[in-house]
Amino acid sequence: MYSLKIEEIFYLHNHTIFKYLYYLLNDEKLAEDYTQETFVRYLKHHQTIKEGADLAWLRCTARNLAYDHYRRKRIIQFVPFLQQHEEQASPSPHQWLMQQEDAKMLYLAIRKLKITYRDVIILRKIEGLSIEETCTILGWNEGKVKNTLKRALIALKKQLGGEMDEE
Repeated sequence: MYSLKIEEIFYLHNHTIFKYLYYLLNDEKLAEDYTQETFVRYLKHHQTIKEGADLAWLRCTARNLAYDHYRRKRIIQFVPFLQQHEEQASPSPHQWLMQQEDAKMLYLAIRKLKITYRDVIILRKIEGLSIEETCTILGWNEGKVKNTLKRALIALKKQLGGEMDEE
């Protein structure tokens, strides 16, 4: 029965798709709406998706919805993101404040980058996807992903005033 598979795919990937859309759109309600639309489209097209390519298809669809939103609104702005770092011990209040300040500086810097740079940084550095997965989602070849990421990190470093770790 296909509905069980669809239900499983939803429970496995809805948070990932929501988070990705939230990074791109910086709007929780809009991210929820587009997450729902992504899965509605999945429901319509699931039979044509290759086995094991569900998440890549969902990410591509979510990305296209976000890009369509920007095209319709004619706005290119970036999404704030706060990367959650898991630590063994709880940070001290001072450490926590410093982490929040660093995240804010990073957000403000990424916000100034062009959309293709933001997208590749989200997928490769924030989401931690492989080059192959990023190629599939963006529809780019490996060279373009690597070159765009390199340029994006250089641009991000400039935005941060030269203060950036390679990771």
